[in-house]
Parts: sequence; structure tokens; C-alpha cells
Amino acid sequence: MSRVLVVTETSRSNGEFRRPWVRARYAAHVNRYRRAVEEAVSLLAPGNDVTLLAGRELVDRQTLPAGVHLRLYDEESFKAEADPLTELGSRLIGAWWPRRETEPALSVNGVWLPDLLPVAKGILLRLDVLESLAALERVMDDVKPQRIVLLTGASTAERVARAFGEDRGISVKTATWMLMPFVFARLSRWLRSRQERNVVHHMHRQTRRSGPTPAGRRRIVLSVCQTRHFEVVEPLSVSLRKAGLTTTVLAAYVDDETTPIESAIRARMRRVEAAGVPCAYFMNYVSPVDARRIVRELWPLQRRLRRRLKADPEYESLSRHGSVRLAKILRPFAVDAINQSLVISRLYLESARRALDALSPDAVVIASDRRYAERALALVARARSIPTLLFWGSSLLSRDRINTFDVADRLLLIGDDVRAAMVEQGIEPRRLTVVGDPRSNVARLEDRTVLRERIFTEFELAPDRPLVVLVSKYVSVLFSPEEKEAFYRTVAGAVDRLGQVNVVIKVHPNERLPLLRDQVREWGWRDAILIQSYDIHRLFRAADAAVMVTSMAGVEAMAMECPVVAVQTRGKDFEGDYMPAYVSEAAVARVDMGDADGLAAALAGLVSEGPTRDALVARGRTFAARYLHPVDGRLTERLVGVVAEVEAELAARASVERP
Repeated sequence: MSRVLVVTETSRSNGEFRRPWVRARYAAHVNRYRRAVEEAVSLLAPGNDVTLLAGRELVDRQTLPAGVHLRLYDEESFKAEADPLTELGSRLIGAWWPRRETEPALSVNGVWLPDLLPVAKGILLRLDVLESLAALERVMDDVKPQRIVLLTGASTAERVARAFGEDRGISVKTATWMLMPFVFARLSRWLRSRQERNVVHHMHRQTRRSGPTPAGRRRIVLSVCQTRHFEVVEPLSVSLRKAGLTTTVLAAYVDDETTPIESAIRARMRRVEAAGVPCAYFMNYVSPVDARRIVRELWPLQRRLRRRLKADPEYESLSRHGSVRLAKILRPFAVDAINQSLVISRLYLESARRALDALSPDAVVIASDRRYAERALALVARARSIPTLLFWGSSLLSRDRINTFDVADRLLLIGDDVRAAMVEQGIEPRRLTVVGDPRSNVARLEDRTVLRERIFTEFELAPDRPLVVLVSKYVSVLFSPEEKEAFYRTVAGAVDRLGQVNVVIKVHPNERLPLLRDQVREWGWRDAILIQSYDIHRLFRAADAAVMVTSMAGVEAMAMECPVVAVQTRGKDFEGDYMPAYVSEAAVARVDMGDADGLAAALAGLVSEGPTRDALVARGRTFAARYLHPVDGRLTERLVGVVAEVEAELAARASVERP
């Protein structure tokens, strides 16, 4: 008997297709792929010990032959240790660039351009390569296969499996040939590249307007790159202005001005401006003529970097996991970084330089260290010895551990738990200051009765019915379309059984609202209310209960004394070693997907006053306290104090370095 490992492609890592006809073709592909998996495994099962590693949506468990061991990519990913994968990703991305001394053109105004890329590219590499690599390595170490069978060999995961097999001297064969896996693999790679091509295109074409002219002292610049960043930046900027500080908000260009994301950012900018805080886009400070000139100046550098990927043996030697060769698999990612990411980084670096020239701030506050614009602003500011603060608006570290926290002098945090996690990660305690969460604080200060009446009026909800907030979850390697549909159908079924209840669906920022609206209708929920940009803290403050799969939003709901029900895949652990353990610590109620009766019963005990609700609210409040620190009313004072600390440190350092 031979030990055989059958490897399929993974579930899509970058969400769902937007166009209906593409989704229909992909659904047909999934059905055909499932049949191919069944056929391949059925041929191999007799006389062999077969293990199948597959994407959850790509296998029908009911049709698998008896004795086949099923391993799923998403479940294996939850078992992976974050730090080793982060270190591997950082090293692999570092291999894309030459040594600093050999390519001085990559240094601009004292900033090494690749330093703008590691977080954004690290996330991409984690989703498209490293998650499947970790799953494959774990399964291969467990199974110790004598043969590897790739279903088609088209996907990145299957190419990684081939690389492992070749490294370990294991026979690798392909089970079948199908056109569509190759088509969708190529389409996915093209879509990834298109996102940044669109950004470059629109950075050239974006309508410019004059940037604000600062007046008075002290001057603070805050940056945003996503709509949700305004939940921190808006109350903070208004608070700083009221305290007499000159405050400016800079926004990064996300997409075409007509897209929902960009429209939402523009709407939030207008709201901040109405409160007396001037706003501008980064690219307001670089004219289209200058932008085109900068791009042309990069062409010779880009040609040299692309040639290096083929000619420099150092790239090949560094692009390995142990002895497993990954250079060919990673080369398309490196080429995209050279062709597109480098251009975006250079343009944002120039816009950040000019913005700081114009605004002359005493301090810079960024809302994230993941994106090019914010890293550019922070790196230019630090090169000029301008105090730079990162307001980390999350109650926990991200699962991927990609954030490096290397571009800010100080980190402002919203809770004690994330501070402890950062110290454990190796960040100096002196750089960490817990200031509380201004988003939840604003909602908490509102009168709940008045807020509830306003929300019920705004969304035309029945005033005599309880309000349940459904927190949506986007499709990824860790959460399949099949699970998403099951989640929605379970909640819809529970609402039908419960009756007389208002439901508002809070759409994730990464989801496409028009697509989800169509899907919800297909799943039989025709009267659903979907919102994306509304403040989730106010929703939780007004709601009677919240339903979700797993999310940081659960902690935010509990902090607002809104009881939570987690609806999760039967037998699947969504916590791993990174998500808050609110299920295992019973801070929330839990129901299996598919159990609409169980969910209806759970909600019935929570949407009305009583001991069941009181007990869960109390447990949730206690659980959330470690993650969200209350704001004590001195946020502006504490921020200014942190800036003064950094200024003193920088002055002391300069005096030591001065001859």
C-alpha cells in the first residue's frame, strides 16, 4: 500500500468575482472540479492510503470514497504559527531587491523605496502563497507521502506542492487536464495586478485642488487610507482642533473617484471639513506633469530590476524555504512589485515630501502602517526628525503578523491586551501608550434611547421590534463561499422562525455592496437592509443583539453591552492562536451553521430583558475590558504629551550625534 497525497487548488484568496457571468462560470468550474476530485480520488483509493488536501468549496465530502483522509486548507491555516510565516515572507520579499549599495537609485531623499512595500506585499504573499505552503508542509510532514498527485497543476498551491515533492525526491504527477483551472488561475493573477495598475492610472488622472495652507502652531497632520480610519481620525482631529491645534487630514487615493469606496472617503472628508478641519489628498501636492515625469524617470531602474530577477543567482538562492526552490513561483509577484508597486511608492513618497514642505507639521499621526501612502508619510517625517505616531485602532494584532510597527516613534493603542501582545512581539514598552478607543467612546457618550430612535427612523425600522445587527464576513482562503451562504441562510431562517425582528446587515469594508445585495436576495432574504459605511459602534450601542461568525467587531459589540451570537461552521476552530477566545471563554453564545432553530432560540433569550441576556452582557463586558480601554477625556492632552516626549528624545539624540 502506497501513501498518496492528492492536492487541489485552494479556495479563492481574493474574494468573489464581481460580474455575474464570471461568477456563473466559476460556479460551473467548481462543480466540474468537484467531480474531477471525486474521480481522481476514486481511482487512487483502492490499494492506497490516500490523503486529500483541498479547498473547502472544491470537495463534496458525501462522495468521497471510504478511507480517504480529508484535510482542508482553511483548517490547516488556522493551525499555522504566525511568526515563522511572517519571517519567511519578509525574507522572500527582501530577495526581490538588490543590496542597497548596488542600486542607489532605490534610495530617494534618505528613504529606501522597498521599505514602503513589505506590509502590503507581505499580505499578498501570505494570502496567495504562504498559507497554502504552510498547509502543505504540515500535511506532508504528517502523512510522509510516497507519491503526490496534483489534480491539474494549474494553481499556485499545486506548484508549491510540486516544489516540495521535487525537493524531497517524491514522485509528482498530474491527475487530469482541465482548461478552466488554468483560465481562473491566470485571471486571478491578472486581477491582482490590475488593482495596482488602476491605482497608478488614477493617480495620474485624479482631480487636483490646492492643498490647505497651515496657520498657527502647533500643527498636526493625520492620514487616512480607508473609510474606517475616519472612525479614529474624525473624533481625534476635531478634538485637536478644539484644543487649539492646527490639524490637517491627508487622504490616500484608493480607486476611481466614482467607486463606492472613494465616494465614501470623499463624503467623510466633507464631514471632517464641515467640523472645521481642512482635508486634502496626498496627490494634491504633485501635479500630473510631475507625476508623469517621475514615472518616466523610474523606467531605467525598473528594467535593471527585472533583468536581475533572471540573471542574478542571489535572487534564486534567497527565494527558498529551506531547500525548497520558490523563485519561479514568486517571480510574477516580484515583477508586479517592480512594475506597479514601485511606481505607487515613488509617487506617494514625492507627495509626502511636498505635503510636509507645505504643512510644516510638528507631528504626524498615521492610522495604519500597511499602506504605501502612510508608510511614505511616516518615513519622510522621521527622516526630518518630525515626531511620528501610529494610532493602532485595533484591539488585537492581526492574524498574519505582517505589521512591522517600524515607521513610528510611538504607538497609541486602544487596549491593554494588544499592548501586552506587542511587548511579547518584541516592541519596546516605552514606545507603547494606551489611550483608549475614541470610536466607542463617542458612541458610549450618546444617550442610547435618542440614538436608537434616530437609527430606527433613519433605516425605517419597526419601532416595536428588537434590532439585531448581522456582521458580514468576506470570502477568503479561511472562509469559503459555501460557508458564507450557509451563514446567511442560517440567520435568515432564524429570523423567519423568530418573527417580529429588525435586522441590519453591516457589510465588511472589503466586500462589494452591490454583489452582496444580489447574493442576499438569491439566498431568500429580499427585504434585508445592508449598510457599509455607518458607524458600527453606534449600531451596537442601539442594538439588542449581534450575530457574526468571528470578528474583532465581537469585542466592540460586547464593549457596547450588546450580546453576541457566533454562528460558526460545525467542528471548525475560528480562534486559532490570534483571535479573541470569546467562544471558548463563553463570552458569546455559539450556534452551528445550519441550525436555524438553535439560533432562533438563542436570539429569543437575548432580544428581551431577562437573566439570560443579563448574564451574557456581563460576561461580554468583562471579556471586552481587556481589549478596549475607556477614554478618560484627556486624549488630546495625552497625544500632545507623547509628542513632547518624542521631541525631547529626538533633541537629545541630535545633541549626542552633533560633533
